[in-house]
Amino acid sequence: MRRNDLLLIGLVLAISFGLFFAVQMLEARSRVEDGSAEVLYQGVMVLSIDLEDGTPTVHEEAYVIEIDEDEQVYVVEGTLGPVTIAYEDHGVNVIDQTSPRDICEHQGHTNSPYKALTCLPNDVVIRIRRAADEDTDGIIQ
Repeated sequence: MRRNDLLLIGLVLAISFGLFFAVQMLEARSRVEDGSAEVLYQGVMVLSIDLEDGTPTVHEEAYVIEIDEDEQVYVVEGTLGPVTIAYEDHGVNVIDQTSPRDICEHQGHTNSPYKALTCLPNDVVIRIRRAADEDTDGIIQ
């Protein structure tokens, strides 16, 4: 390799690491404690969980299998089977579900609008909304 090739590779790596850490900082600064986690099954909101205290609100009772308010664990319907969601530390994570690679469980804990939990084989998405987003009635242009 020539010197210019090494400089180009070094520059690309430096920019990549810089962008990676910038995204991590943005995600860390965007965490919310007063919003809600919205659980969607096949695009329909079935459950929302208050991030302040873990209080659930059921929107579609047919898709909610179980709610354990003492343990703050919620089970909703998934395409391949039940998806178990746990609330802790002002955020949520998937602790049990059925899928070929268990990717949804490995996504970890979230309380950031920039980090949704997506369980594609089960058609379940968990997204975080800020409290200010929930109060919006419409769009002003």
